Amino acid sequence: MKSKDITGKDVISVKEGNKLGRVRFPVIDSNHQKVIGFIVDDPDWFLETKIVLFQSIRGMEEELVTVDDDSALTAVKRLDTIHSFLRENIQLINMKIISESGKYIGRIDDFDFNHQTGKINFYKIKDSNLIIDGRDTIALGKDMLIVKEEVSTLSGEEHTPSFNEFDLSSVFEKRQADFLLGKRVGRDIRDNEGELIIPAGSMIDENCIRNMRSAGKFTELLMSVESEE
Repeated sequence: MKSKDITGKDVISVKEGNKLGRVRFPVIDSNHQKVIGFIVDDPDWFLETKIVLFQSIRGMEEELVTVDDDSALTAVKRLDTIHSFLRENIQLINMKIISESGKYIGRIDDFDFNHQTGKINFYKIKDSNLIIDGRDTIALGKDMLIVKEEVSTLSGEEHTPSFNEFDLSSVFEKRQADFLLGKRVGRDIRDNEGELIIPAGSMIDENCIRNMRSAGKFTELLMSVESEE
């Protein structure tokens, strides 16, 4: 699930049927590169900051985030273990990305995380179709994301390559393809005219990957896989 898809969603308690507030932004564990919860704007936000921890979330569908009951919305001041993450205040969107040698790669436009574990799968680079696999990162700090040196070969000063410009012999695209094979699509993918290309639930095979590349939808496919966990 992409972070931008969940920001602003209503948080609903299933047991009471109450709207608890709206998702404001994710709280990031930088050491493990995962989402551990979401700060929520509720009617009493001006009194104290509230959070819904990731393990309390029951579902994240198109329009809503659901939790079991009202107690899932907790005051941050009651959770000592969360304070260090909030003080770190990791804001991934627009964060600078550099290689381990210091080469500038770009800035984060969005990131995809596993909707059941919170683990970050990919980072999307702004103004580019380039996706950085979470496995190719070295460190996530307050000010920048450090990635392996080989990632810098995909980014030039004048031009950032897109997936469509690589063949499957490319180390990175092959890794992305290997990740996708055998998984299912988590949502419908449509072309630029709104026509359905591949429906949700479809199994991803080599032909599917090839077609998505040809349609310029490889990045969207990568960001739309169904979680296995």
